[in-house]
Amino acid sequence: MRRKLLFAAFALLIVIAGVGVYLYNSIDSIVKNAIERSGSEITGTKVSVGSVEISLRSGQGTIRNLRVDNPDGFADEKAVEFGELTLEVDIASLNRDPIVINEIRVKSPLINAEVDEKYVTNVGIIRNHVQEYRAAAPEPAAGKQDAGYEKHFVIRSFVIEEGVINGDATRIGRQERELTLPPVKLSNVGGTRGVRADAIGKTVANALFAQIQQTVAEQLKAAAIERVQEKVKEILNR
Repeated sequence: MRRKLLFAAFALLIVIAGVGVYLYNSIDSIVKNAIERSGSEITGTKVSVGSVEISLRSGQGTIRNLRVDNPDGFADEKAVEFGELTLEVDIASLNRDPIVINEIRVKSPLINAEVDEKYVTNVGIIRNHVQEYRAAAPEPAAGKQDAGYEKHFVIRSFVIEEGVINGDATRIGRQERELTLPPVKLSNVGGTRGVRADAIGKTVANALFAQIQQTVAEQLKAAAIERVQEKVKEILNR
C-alpha cells in the first residue's frame, strides 16, 4: 500500500512538472492566441499578433506587430498597428489572483484614420463596437462551482506615446494629413481586486480609440471651418 502511495505521489509530481514545462514553453503562444481572440471580439474586426516573447524568470516581455484591421468599406487594410509593446509582470503574483502587470508601454503606434462621404470614421465604428462589447460570463460545469473561473488582472501603468495618425479625408474633398496622437496614460486598471482580461482589453481599447476619435474630430472641425472661410473669401472676391 505504501509503495502504491509513493508511486502515485511520484506520478503526480511528474504530471505537475509536465504542466509547468508546458506552460513555460507555451506561454508565448497562449498570450498570442488570447490577444487575437479577445481583441477581435472587443473591436469587432480582426486583431492579429506577429510574435510574443515573455520570460517567466524576469517578467519582461515584448509583443510585436499587433494589428487591428479596418472595418469593411474603408480603403486601408489596417486601422491601428503597434510596432512593439513592452511589458513587465510581477512574477510573485503569477501564483495569486489578481496577476499584476507593473507596466505596459507602447511606442510609436501608427493609426490610419479614414472618413467616408457621410463623415463616418473607421475609428468611430471600432470604438462603438468596443463600447457595446459585453463579455459572456463563463458557465460552470455541473457540480463544480468554481469551474470556468478566470484569473483577474491589474495593470499598474499603461502608456501609449509618440503615436502618429494618418488622417485620410480625401473622400470628403480634403487632403491627407499627419496628426500627432496625444499620449494615452492609464493607472491601476482593474483596481485592487483586478478584472478579467477582456474587461482590461475593453478599458484600454476604449481609452485609445476615444483619444484617436477626439483628435480626428478636432481636425475635421478645423477643416470644416477652413472650408467655410474659403467659401466666404470666394464670395467676397466676386
